[in-house]
Amino acid sequence: MSFRALALTAFALGLAVAGPGSPSCGDRPGDAQAVADARGAAAAECDCATASSHTGYVDCVARVANAAVRAGRLRLHCRPAVVRCATRSTCGRPGAVTCCRTRADGTRRCSVSSAALCTSPVGGSACVGDEPSCCDACGAGSCTPAATTTTLPSGCGSDLDCDDGNGCTDDRCIDGKCQHQCLCVAPDGSVSCCPGPAAQCPSPSWFYTCGDPVCGGHRDQGVSPCSGGEAPGAPCSPEGASCDPGDSCDRLLLCATSDPTHGGFCPISRRRDKEQIRYLADEDVKRLHDELMRFRLATFRYRGNASRTQLGFIIDDVEPSLSVDPVRDMVDLYAYTSMAVAALQTQAREIEALRNEVETLRRDLKKRPVR
Repeated sequence: MSFRALALTAFALGLAVAGPGSPSCGDRPGDAQAVADARGAAAAECDCATASSHTGYVDCVARVANAAVRAGRLRLHCRPAVVRCATRSTCGRPGAVTCCRTRADGTRRCSVSSAALCTSPVGGSACVGDEPSCCDACGAGSCTPAATTTTLPSGCGSDLDCDDGNGCTDDRCIDGKCQHQCLCVAPDGSVSCCPGPAAQCPSPSWFYTCGDPVCGGHRDQGVSPCSGGEAPGAPCSPEGASCDPGDSCDRLLLCATSDPTHGGFCPISRRRDKEQIRYLADEDVKRLHDELMRFRLATFRYRGNASRTQLGFIIDDVEPSLSVDPVRDMVDLYAYTSMAVAALQTQAREIEALRNEVETLRRDLKKRPVR
């Protein structure tokens, strides 16, 4: 089956689970073809097989999707469908496979894991997909049967190593050990791990996401406004959908089975929650300073809120840049603020160097005889 045919099939399957609500991708003729075309363009421009990192690959696909939106070939509501398929892929993940697990109740779930961990759930089956994205991997004839054992390794190197095939747990690798957080709720309201069926898991509901670090009033993020029934705690469908409630701190509502802010801890900044930490050298800091100095500031008005003039920069003028979140097509405020810190550090070093130079000149002048 061709890539474009796979993309159309995957898109149709995604529409089958989408519920009614605010405007979404698939509610207009041509959406499926537009998504398939955008994914085809991304496949041509962003080589999955040679991707050096998963983040870099997803960023590449996001840029292709953004270009398609700006050119009018892809609706904004359909952009997440293109990027989501890249996110749920093996591209830039050496040794990873798409694993299709079918539970005893017939529910099928695709995840990205290692081949050794693509094992069958109890009473079900598993297969390794022949396609790199979960959007395409689990169709008929797209799988190679996998092992049936459910034995997990004692140690782990990443979250992928801890996937136990149970959709009722959030599988994490913490300090080299797999931890499986329960996502099911018992009849008395307590948390209870359950092996299935998936119907025992909590239904998705609306949760607030993390907003801006400093509340500065609502701004248009390109997300559809929430309707009357879309409120925190209300049931929702499909999982992963989002809407804009018009929050002054720019929080969105996300359809999920658990709180994406982990109880309001926004952002997670402790060392224990991060990996691959690398401190910047002086030349890296100077490079960020130089990049920030080239940013052209502008005043503008959002098309959805023409009554308010805002100050900022246009991401089209600066990308690719660490200050841009290409997946959400918006400014990465933390990266942008960090670039400003880099600029301050560079300027502080330059000022200190000038002070030392002036002090040296003063000492030299004092040593000269008075004429």
